[in-house]
Amino acid sequence: MVKGLEINAAFLSASASSDTLHVAQAYLDGPHRLRLPFSTDSVNLKGNAFDPQEVLKNNASLALRHFSAFPTVAYGAALDSNSVSALHFSLDTECWRKLKLDAKSMARYDIYLNGVRQQGGELRLNPGRSVVALLIYSEKSARDTFKVSLIGEHLKGVIINSTEKRKLLLDDLNHGERYYGMKMSPSGRYLISYYYTTQHDGAASYKTMLTDLNTNRTLYNHDGYEHVDWLPQRDALYFTRNTDKGKQLVTLNPATMQETILGTGLPSGSYEIAPNEQFLIVFKDEEGPTSQGSLRQLIEPDDCQPGWRNRSSLFLYDLKSGMMQRLTFGKNNMHLSEISHDSRKLLLMQSRMELTKQPLSYTNVYEMDLATGRIDTLLVDQPWLSSACYSPNDKQVLFKGTPAAFNGIGSEVKAGQHPQGYDMRLFLYDIATRKTTPLLRNFAPSVNDVAWHTADGFIYFECTDGYDETLWHLDPRTGERFRFNLPVSVIQHYGIANTKNPRMVFYGQTGTTSRNAYLTHLSGATPKCTPWGHLSFKQLFGDTRVASCHPWKFTTSRGDQVEGFYYLPADFDQSKRYPMIVYYYGGCSPTTRVLEFVYPFSALANMGYVVLVLEPSGTIGFGQEFAARHVNAWGDMTADDIIEGTRTFCAENTYVDAKKVGCMGASYGGFMTQYLQTKTDLFAAAISHAGISNIASYWGGGYWGYTYGEVAQYGSYPWNNPDLYVKHSPLFNADKIHTPILFLHGTADTNVPNTESQQLYTALRLLGRPTSYIQVEGENHHVVDYHKRKQWQAAIMAWFAKYLQGDDAWWKDLGFE
Repeated sequence: MVKGLEINAAFLSASASSDTLHVAQAYLDGPHRLRLPFSTDSVNLKGNAFDPQEVLKNNASLALRHFSAFPTVAYGAALDSNSVSALHFSLDTECWRKLKLDAKSMARYDIYLNGVRQQGGELRLNPGRSVVALLIYSEKSARDTFKVSLIGEHLKGVIINSTEKRKLLLDDLNHGERYYGMKMSPSGRYLISYYYTTQHDGAASYKTMLTDLNTNRTLYNHDGYEHVDWLPQRDALYFTRNTDKGKQLVTLNPATMQETILGTGLPSGSYEIAPNEQFLIVFKDEEGPTSQGSLRQLIEPDDCQPGWRNRSSLFLYDLKSGMMQRLTFGKNNMHLSEISHDSRKLLLMQSRMELTKQPLSYTNVYEMDLATGRIDTLLVDQPWLSSACYSPNDKQVLFKGTPAAFNGIGSEVKAGQHPQGYDMRLFLYDIATRKTTPLLRNFAPSVNDVAWHTADGFIYFECTDGYDETLWHLDPRTGERFRFNLPVSVIQHYGIANTKNPRMVFYGQTGTTSRNAYLTHLSGATPKCTPWGHLSFKQLFGDTRVASCHPWKFTTSRGDQVEGFYYLPADFDQSKRYPMIVYYYGGCSPTTRVLEFVYPFSALANMGYVVLVLEPSGTIGFGQEFAARHVNAWGDMTADDIIEGTRTFCAENTYVDAKKVGCMGASYGGFMTQYLQTKTDLFAAAISHAGISNIASYWGGGYWGYTYGEVAQYGSYPWNNPDLYVKHSPLFNADKIHTPILFLHGTADTNVPNTESQQLYTALRLLGRPTSYIQVEGENHHVVDYHKRKQWQAAIMAWFAKYLQGDDAWWKDLGFE
């Protein structure tokens, strides 16, 4: 019941038993008086008479307005004629419900559900709160009255105009405005920020803003995305512009908003501007040889990928003279790691594959003197490297690579283990002496982004730190390091000014908050952080009730500690028993603790579940040895951790209904879903998205299958370790599966071919086991299309509702058996 409204509770209760609810009161926006248009003719150019229906079309915005401040109207009240009005009311439901809206007492109206116009009178309510708006056109002499009824099955749990704060659910997480990028100027005074907004109809809009952080004044606000960046060493933006004289390179001074043209007639291709602003390094892709006719011979396994035969080369473009000089040429791609701070040298990396050797990928690192063209070869055939950058004085190189890089000088794994290929560390390489030093001894997190700042000489790097994403400070001279204590558990994006006591802007999430940005100065481990920007979780979602998020860990029977976290519904009742959903990845990376995620843990919890997220053996962020368990395992230890963790959590928390536990995962997590069902009957339902059922066919068939094998099964091939490929493949153990499994897979998946789901689905059907397979037409490894994504998420929630909540209405309404 909305605050200030009085609903006849006894009448509502009686109505609910007959599956009919009457809307006792609603908010009324109107009446807005109308008059007929001045008509010079009886018909228009198309020969059509005036259609009053256009009144509703022209005033659709009334149905979208916030309604809590409007006066109320009671059931049975007369509506003014010759007017347009909007009636608003809310519906809360714990479960998905379909109902029919009956409004026969009104002649002409449109129905809106959560801002989207509905065809017909059927309403499909997702769990949570929905807002219904009736846009009514009462024609002259009409006798419309407000009599709205809701008809359907099992409507007892539907609450009209609840006075409780609404729960945060999937609709909130899928829509609204978000940050998606920030770029801070070198001095830290100015900021470019990017935003996108998703509407309820799936339409997306973009915005770019330039802000003076000293005055908090918006200098520039552009509807749309603009690709602009800061010059390396001064507060000026640069971008390109197409003119009749060719492509121009333009700079913008934010202090004066004046433009300067640095060059005209720029070549095609992407580029990086030198610190001295005298030249560009241009990256050009050159097309490789094409096949004649309809037959195409693959040169290498990766030749199945579009564009694989193209090669990237580097060119130097002098901005003053317009002269362009080719810098690299050959069969292998050459990549620019960094231009030296004095603009005299380039740090280059060249990767190549050697398919008959172990490992498969090798990197050469070169330094090019731009004045003489001289090449200094720094490293030859070095495996396990990811990236490189110069030190502030250009005399050292900071490499990022796995613990196996540089002959394993940074490795801390056990004997017989091989470091995991996604577990990244830092190495300091001295150009003069060719000596390499590992920088992160006894360090559990895995390095992601890294930058070496010239102003203060410190290294700043972002890490996968357990199930969080954190920012760290490292003094390369002393090895001293510490983590910054920030008000987010997962940093999604950040920018640091290149000054002493540098200013930083960042945004991120926790398990219960999102869309919050902050400004700070990195002056110590616990810097003062000030909220920044017009977006915040509080502003967007108000006092919605968010599912609570709690850390959890347990000790396995082997004596290891496995961590995770769990969500409880916002209206959690200790005395009740809840079904539970267990999520995991189980592959190389952890599942981060965030509110907004492709699998909406918080929203699922608010639909009446406990949601447990586990970080089992093989996950980076918990130390080298723990991560190395992923190699040559394919479920070993990982499955044990998930099964034991689920049982332990159920035993510790009696509010979980241990007979109603589901599980789900995607990609390697989809494999884990399948593999788990061959090991246990613990789960009442399971979901595998883009999962791997046959390790051998994935290894040879996916775009990156055999190269991912360098991480997951280093040194093991179908011919030298068939047990790994067969005994760990769910397909070859299909007869052990009795749990109902839903397979989801995009038909255009190039990472894990959809035959991986098809194979095990076919096996289970032949075995007569409960299963379903839903293909997402045209989608790749991730479902990105808005409308397909909504349907995909609905299928996930409906499957769990069917098997964990005993309600198959949603599943059937989706058209599934």
